[in-house]
Amino acid sequence: MKHALSLLALMIGCQTAFAANGAYSDDALARNQALSPFDRSYEAGRAQNINQPVDYQKTKPGQGLQLDLSRDDPVVSIKETDTERSYRQTLQELDQNKKALTAARAATEVQLQAATQSAEAAAAQRRIDLVARQAEIQHALQLNLQAQQQAERVKYEQVADIATIKAHSDQLLMLAENNAEVIESAAHKRVILERIDPTVVMNEPVSVDYQAATLNEIIKGLMPQGWRVRMDFVRQPELESRRYQFTSTDPRDLALRKLTSSIRDSRVTFQYFWDLKDAAGNPSPLILITDRDTKR
Repeated sequence: MKHALSLLALMIGCQTAFAANGAYSDDALARNQALSPFDRSYEAGRAQNINQPVDYQKTKPGQGLQLDLSRDDPVVSIKETDTERSYRQTLQELDQNKKALTAARAATEVQLQAATQSAEAAAAQRRIDLVARQAEIQHALQLNLQAQQQAERVKYEQVADIATIKAHSDQLLMLAENNAEVIESAAHKRVILERIDPTVVMNEPVSVDYQAATLNEIIKGLMPQGWRVRMDFVRQPELESRRYQFTSTDPRDLALRKLTSSIRDSRVTFQYFWDLKDAAGNPSPLILITDRDTKR
């Protein structure tokens, strides 16, 4: 027990001596063995040579948070620095820019959405129009094909109709030619019959007007086509070359009588020969003009 009390007294005495020797004094802290280089630089408040003793400086109060502990109810007073004010304004501007950017982004998204909807609607309408246009084109192509087929069918039908019409025309032409031949033959026969029919020849009215013509020319004009005229002047041959003036619209026989009776210096007569024929056997009537005495 004595030994423990002796040891405790020794420890108390050592601590007292250490405190008395200035272990916590400024000199002790200033020694190189007391502080590290970082602590000495931090306590000095500026960069110093780590090999030199620490140059202590008193810290000057700055504008910032200050606590007044002399009162019972402490009041916190804050004074804003220029840096803090500039920083706060910058933050406000950034916040405003962020809000404006957010609003612009929202407006852009709305516009983009509206433009997308409009483009999609336009594309859908375009597709509808293209489908309708395609349907119209297909309908037009179908109508065109039908029209071509109709035209081809009409062409064949028209060709067939033309062939039928041509065949009918050929038949009609043949019938017309046959009828024309028949008609011509009948007319020729009728003309021949009329040409040798005394009633027709003698009573048919004539229309002649000669101012200076021979008897041959006047009588050829009076007689029907196909009649031959023969002159036989024995007593006065000059009668054949003599020229006369003669106009008449009387029946043929009466006109011949007036013509022959107009020759005063000779008795001229005429005579019909109805039954004469040519070498082919066709009727070839003759009228004879003469100054001989003949009996009609």
